[in-house]
Amino acid sequence: MPSLVQEIRKRVQFHSSLVQKLALEKEMEGHTGCVNAIAWNSNGSLLISGSDDTKINIWSYNNRELLHGIDTGHSANIFCTKFVPETCDEVVVSGAGDAEVRVFNMSRLSGRRSREISMEPSAVYQCHSRRVKKLAVEIGNPNVVWSASEDGTLRQHDFRECSSCPRARSANQECHNVLVSNSYFFSIGFLLSLFQLWLFD
Repeated sequence: MPSLVQEIRKRVQFHSSLVQKLALEKEMEGHTGCVNAIAWNSNGSLLISGSDDTKINIWSYNNRELLHGIDTGHSANIFCTKFVPETCDEVVVSGAGDAEVRVFNMSRLSGRRSREISMEPSAVYQCHSRRVKKLAVEIGNPNVVWSASEDGTLRQHDFRECSSCPRARSANQECHNVLVSNSYFFSIGFLLSLFQLWLFD
């Protein structure tokens, strides 16, 4: 029987002929720093990117153009970003080196198309104590996002319960959203991969 590690490796392998068929279609410019994260919306019409410039950009794939550039208010590099499912692509989430998970409701833009927008988040979760490296969402669930951090925790953020979380190690820190806690577990991608396999299989 194959081990779990072998099964994960098998699932993420790319066939070499597929890789050879890939070609650059277009370079889209809009960030001033390294791009660390990209993710598609559910139907592949929009692409979201997060960068060292602490901005989230939302791109139209059909037109190959930047629709919105959002100044997130993060104080360090953005490492992960996602569209939240079942929200008509109006809710996006980001995780960054400042140990924060921020949620933005794009419906506040009310039809405006602007390249540079400063937007207040609808939720800020500060319960991680180190960089947030991965986010996961569940198809069909608009209420929950999971975050994995270098602090060794995997946390669940339910938008129905609260819209903020006090800073880690603060006196009023009463977060009960820890799903996995292991301070020696530094392979965050592997941790989240295991969680996603369990969640979606």
